[in-house]
This record gives sequence, structure tokens and C-alpha cells, in this order.
Amino acid sequence: MKNFNGFQIVFILFISIILASCTGGTEKTPKDDDPNLESTEGQELELHQKRIVYQIPEMEDVVCHKGEIYYSVDSVELEADIYTPPDLSRSSKLPLVILTNNYPETFWNNSSVTHKDWQMIISWSKLIAASGMVAVAYQTKYSPSEADSLISYLSRNAAKFNIDINRMAVFGCSANALAAQSLTQNDEYNIKCATFYYGLLLTPDQKYYAELDTLSSYGFYFSGLRKISKIPKNIPLMVVRAGMDQYDIMKKTTDHFVAEAIRSNAQLTFIDYSEGQHDFDVLDDTENSRIIIKQTVDFLTTHLDVK
Repeated sequence: MKNFNGFQIVFILFISIILASCTGGTEKTPKDDDPNLESTEGQELELHQKRIVYQIPEMEDVVCHKGEIYYSVDSVELEADIYTPPDLSRSSKLPLVILTNNYPETFWNNSSVTHKDWQMIISWSKLIAASGMVAVAYQTKYSPSEADSLISYLSRNAAKFNIDINRMAVFGCSANALAAQSLTQNDEYNIKCATFYYGLLLTPDQKYYAELDTLSSYGFYFSGLRKISKIPKNIPLMVVRAGMDQYDIMKKTTDHFVAEAIRSNAQLTFIDYSEGQHDFDVLDDTENSRIIIKQTVDFLTTHLDVK
């Protein structure tokens, strides 16, 4: 992927794909850190056990600060897992990537792991950290506004985790894209770029708002989102569409968002992965998937000015 300049241009990349956890405390994350992976040898892994299909050796040396309490009110405590590169000096200041979560913890009660402990989220976090950034995955309970509490906590503890809070990106997949998009509406946050994978997205004209409101019964937060009043022109956006997504609403909202982003002259990188399915980054073990994941890392490092 070519580097992007700082001017407000539209850069649309259409790809017709015809080419070719951490254990307790703060420690390095070993390669096989999920006991469920060992027990399913020779069997098809469940979705939460699957890692992204593009990995680099440096991911094994990433440090995870697991179970940091970022929110504590009455008897409610919410945790964040913070991933950093190894061997950082105290003076190091690295950009921050927040992997947004748009589901309450109660949504995962029937699962053996919560969202931040999915191998998908862990492996994305490791890849981001291994590429010179700080990655954060977190729990939610009441609303997407808890991401604001998370950012406040990270701001107060920036030195502890080697974070440059003025270089921030948000990354949302599927319904979690709504939480990432909501954060881009707050001008007080120094968000340098945003990435949306096969996501639910809204536009200022409120098209599909009512349809998404009815879908909120599936468990994701909707009513607590900031109103989407703009497609920001000062934040480079990367949108990846999965052409074989089994959820038509994802494609419909993505298509409309992309059209509106082009119309408003936003800074857009658009990848149409025509052969990709929902969760292609863990389900489609192909060279095309790996190319797109690598392009995503390049997009983040470029706009977050990773040296």
C-alpha cells in the first residue's frame, strides 16, 4: 500500500480479488495461550478460537497487561487488556489502537470466553503491538459510552503503558464498527484514522437507522451511540467490505456509507473483497485475506506515524 499524504483527498482502492492472551498479570504472550486450542486438536475450531490468518513472528514477544481495571463503580468493574511491544524504554510513546466493543458482557454469558478473550481479538492485538503500536481490547456492560471511560483511563495512565494519547485509531468489525464510528463523532479525541471491517455503519441522512434499531434486539448497543451527524473529513477512513457476507445488512450499510463518504469528499480507502465472507480475517485462509490484513496494518502505521 502506498503512503498517504495529509491532504483531504479521496483515495478509493477497489480490489477485485483475482490476485492470485494472555495469562494473568503482565507477561509475554506465548504462541499457544488458549487451553481450548489444545483440546480441539484435529477438530474444527469454534469461531472464538480462530486466530487471524496473517501473523508475524514478533507477535510471540508482545507484552500483555491483562485485566487492567479501567472502570469501577459500585460493584461493577470492567477490564481492559493492553498489548505493547516488548522491551520499551520508559520514555517511549507509541500510538494507540482501540479495538472497539459494542456488546455487553451479558451477551457472552453462553460462551466460554468474553469478546476481548476471543483469539481473533487477541491475535489482532498482538499483530498491532508487534507492528509498533499499543492495542487495547476491553469489556463493556451498560453502553458504548464505556469506551469514553476507557479513553479517560488510558489518558491518565498513558505513561504507564507508553501511550501517546494524541495518536489514536479506532478499529471496529461487524456491529463493533458502530462503536468505532461513534467515537469519530467526538472532536475532542485525537483520532488519526479509523478502520471498519464488514461492519454496520450509519450516515448523517439516517438511512438504515430504523432497521439497525430493530436489529439491536440481537444484543449490541444501539440507543447509547452518539448520533452520526457527520462523516469526518479530517480522519482517514478504511472500509473493508466482504462481498460474500451472509449478513446483507452489513453490505447495505457499508455500500451506502461508502457512497456518502465519496459524495462528501472524505479521506477514504475502500477495499471490496469480493470473495471474502464475514469474519474473513479468521475464516478465509487465503493470500488475499493476508494481503488485506497487511494493508490494514500499513494503513494504521502510516496514519499513526509509526517510525
